[in-house]
Amino acid sequence: MTDEHDPERESGRRLDAFVDAAFAFAVTLLIIASAEPAANIAALWQALGRIPASLGAFALIAMFWLAYREYGRLVPRRDTLSTLNALAIVFTVLVYVFPLRMLVESGFVWVSRGLLSGEKIIRTLADLRDLFRIYGVGFAILAGLFTAMYWRAMRHPQRLGVAPENLTQIRFSFEIWALASITGLLSAALTFGPMAKAPWLPGFAYWLIPLVIYLRGPVGRLLARRAP
Repeated sequence: MTDEHDPERESGRRLDAFVDAAFAFAVTLLIIASAEPAANIAALWQALGRIPASLGAFALIAMFWLAYREYGRLVPRRDTLSTLNALAIVFTVLVYVFPLRMLVESGFVWVSRGLLSGEKIIRTLADLRDLFRIYGVGFAILAGLFTAMYWRAMRHPQRLGVAPENLTQIRFSFEIWALASITGLLSAALTFGPMAKAPWLPGFAYWLIPLVIYLRGPVGRLLARRAP
């Protein structure tokens, strides 16, 4: 049977199309959440001031979408568990889009010292703490679902149609998403203690992800040279 007529591959393509549509709907929710009719020039300027926050939130949603597209390229087949995993990602993204929008918009308003438009969502330290906790847990769950997808692809490569030359990339993606999930939990955990003296700390925890990715290559080569 050719790949073009493989029922499992065809099912995977249909599922991926559904996930693509769900991400597109999440972006629509993102835009609608900040949309207000501009009745005058002042309202128009206010709407334009929200563009950077919309772009930042859109970039994060696009990151998850592109990651799923890459997974679809590496793992062409779907079984029952991987299908349920993909549906869980869809549900989580649709819920996650709201705290994502609130956190990104609040961050842009704070960084710009109020020059950029945005709702005054954060009024107290407790508000910021709650938002970081909700966002961190949502980020950890979403990244954890990607981790589980790649873990299953590592465990059952033949069942899911993984080519042998793609196993290294799948392992790398598994490690990165596991790091992302741990970082989300770390950010949420930091709201319980140090945040009172360093309110910015839970947000800066996410910089661990690109830092570890950057250091992964040199550290890995160093350990390889020291290995017997």
